[in-house]
Amino acid sequence: MTDAREPGDPVGPADRVARVPADRAPAGGTRLVLGDQPGVASLAGSAPGRRRPLVTGASVLPELVDVPERPRRLWRHPAFLVSAVLTLLALVAAAVLLVLSLTSDGPARVTGLELALDQGNAVLTWTGDEDAALYVVDGSEAQDLTQLVRGEQAWVPVALGLFGEDSCFVVRPATVEEPVTLTADGLAEQGGASACVADVDS
Repeated sequence: MTDAREPGDPVGPADRVARVPADRAPAGGTRLVLGDQPGVASLAGSAPGRRRPLVTGASVLPELVDVPERPRRLWRHPAFLVSAVLTLLALVAAAVLLVLSLTSDGPARVTGLELALDQGNAVLTWTGDEDAALYVVDGSEAQDLTQLVRGEQAWVPVALGLFGEDSCFVVRPATVEEPVTLTADGLAEQGGASACVADVDS
């Protein structure tokens, strides 16, 4: 094999490598064999006939399978739990209101009002479950005398000039805010009672 390079030509990398024919490999050396099989490189080592492949075995990734989602049971759904709790609270509140309505005696009322004159002084006694308000009515005018109330009775001195022979007293629950009335229907609606000086036996 002749070298076609002329003197003075530049020396390339390929010219620095000694070309050795494949059938003239050095004795005792390791021979690199490429292309033993198409697409596979292997080394011919000290064990003749046994070639170790230079590639790893191919591994196949497992195929991903969609797992069907299990439907959530109705009684475990948050909306169902919230609605159940609210329904239970509503039932409890309704039961409490029903018990209170059955055991309650109705709105507060003043009953058993009695008026007596003791040496001209007006003495009133009554029965009631709550604080009561006292009024003296002369014609169409009503004057608040609640400051004279002591428990379920009141004493109105004649010397104060707060009432006369035509005056009437009204006692009703202090929580009532409607105008004072002497009519039977109005007193019944307000839970009050009345007594007039003219009706007292002298």
